[in-house]
Amino acid sequence: MEEQNVKKPLLKEADLLQMVGKVLAKWKFILKVTICFMLLGLVMALTMIKEYTAQVVVAPESSNSSMMGGGLGSLASMVGLDLGSVGGDDAIYPLLYPDIVQSLPFMSSLFDVNVKSQDGTVDTTYFYYVDKLQKKNWVGMVKSAPKKAIKGVMKLFSAKKQTGDPAVFDPYNLSEKQMQMIENLSGVVSIFVDKKTNVITLSFTDQDPLIAATMVDTVMYRLQNQITAYRTKKVVDDCAYIEKLYLKSKADYEKAQETYASYVDRNRNVTQERFLVEKERLEADKDLKNTLYTQWAQQLMLAQAKVQEYTPVFVTLKPAAVPAMPSSMRRSMVLILYTFFGGVLAVAYVLLKEPFINVYRKLFKSKR
Repeated sequence: MEEQNVKKPLLKEADLLQMVGKVLAKWKFILKVTICFMLLGLVMALTMIKEYTAQVVVAPESSNSSMMGGGLGSLASMVGLDLGSVGGDDAIYPLLYPDIVQSLPFMSSLFDVNVKSQDGTVDTTYFYYVDKLQKKNWVGMVKSAPKKAIKGVMKLFSAKKQTGDPAVFDPYNLSEKQMQMIENLSGVVSIFVDKKTNVITLSFTDQDPLIAATMVDTVMYRLQNQITAYRTKKVVDDCAYIEKLYLKSKADYEKAQETYASYVDRNRNVTQERFLVEKERLEADKDLKNTLYTQWAQQLMLAQAKVQEYTPVFVTLKPAAVPAMPSSMRRSMVLILYTFFGGVLAVAYVLLKEPFINVYRKLFKSKR
């Protein structure tokens, strides 16, 4: 029974020796394939363009309501959920920030950002820099060549006029070049929101480290402004309306003061009852407008305080900085990976060629 319970090894020693023999018998083929992949890796490494990634980490203020605290909030955070981020009156919670950044209006607003390269040779808008000055990767050009060729052929047989003006940035009527630019931006901008802490990590990748830092700082700044504008729109409108009423009440009060003082000065020595009645009426009107003026002044102060209360606070945990090291893979690592992959592929081909052919023949004979 004990002998039967002993598990048999998947590969016997004889099988391992046979596999080693096959590999050694085909060492020239394996070496040729490995050298070919090594040369391909050398070409890829030498033509690879360095890229730099700048990063910003920001923590927005917490707007959790009291009902979301306590045991329920703790239980939700254990399973990776933040109930406070989806509750309350704020419709734009941190989990929606990536959708805002990836939206067409937000992306198209980055076209006119002025960028400067670290060596000082570039000083223009980001759109012109990417379109005319940025280095093109030959691998990407080869991949996009069939797509461009198909589009060119379709344009020859299509009678439709191209919509959008490349010189005008209209998010509702973008040109083909602008749409391509937005696709490129979507690939280099990355935003991650931690579901538990709502900490926002925003990164931007570019061939120039200073441009990467400039763009990531601009994206975060504009995102903060957009969130602030949304959250304070209602209270800012209310504050503007109250300020308008405050200014009107102030002007009315000053006018009533001037009318009362002028009337009293003109009739200083008059003791007629008609004068006294008119004086009391003007004084009562002045006091009433003074009361209204005082009330609107208090309302304005409260409205301004409410605007400040509703303005979100973003704490920068990691500010934008010019990256010193490239984020792309090192050229030596690219060469090693290609060489290793070529050797593994060649060995796998030598070992699996005969078993695959035998299985194929058995399946073909069984069908016949």
